[in-house]
Amino acid sequence: MPLLRRDKSQPVMRDADLADARELALELAGLRPLRAPDPMSLGVVLEPGETAWRSTFAWLRMGAPEGWTHAESCTVLVTDRRLVVRSQGGPLWSLWWGSLVGFEGDLVAGHVVLDYGDGAPRLLSGSGVAVVAVAGVARLYGVDALIRHPALAALRAPATASEGQA
Repeated sequence: MPLLRRDKSQPVMRDADLADARELALELAGLRPLRAPDPMSLGVVLEPGETAWRSTFAWLRMGAPEGWTHAESCTVLVTDRRLVVRSQGGPLWSLWWGSLVGFEGDLVAGHVVLDYGDGAPRLLSGSGVAVVAVAGVARLYGVDALIRHPALAALRAPATASEGQA
């Protein structure tokens, strides 16, 4: 299934979102204290021992034989075990890290694709997916992969002067 085309004149990742993703990587590596969001404020119940890492916004599309579905704006709670996704006024979906058979992150294109092997991959897009990519790499491949996984190459680029000001 081909991925979506984007207007290359528009930046996909905001500096503040990239900075937050870098910060999450440092937190997961134990170099900074974890800034965990409050899942109760999002109406989410965590599993015993589950840890919330970040809350962000993204666009969710589902793969279908005819292509990608219409994008839905969602709030995403990123945890050490799953992504808890809520569309505007909709139900909660749990996208479990441990059930994935495929993971593709591309911060330059601004998306992450989660493949559960069920014929309906999930595509998250927008600037909020930088933290999703960091969490996915750390959870699926280990914290050491944060420094070498190709999906996170954009985070290893030198920080821009405007970063931290947004």
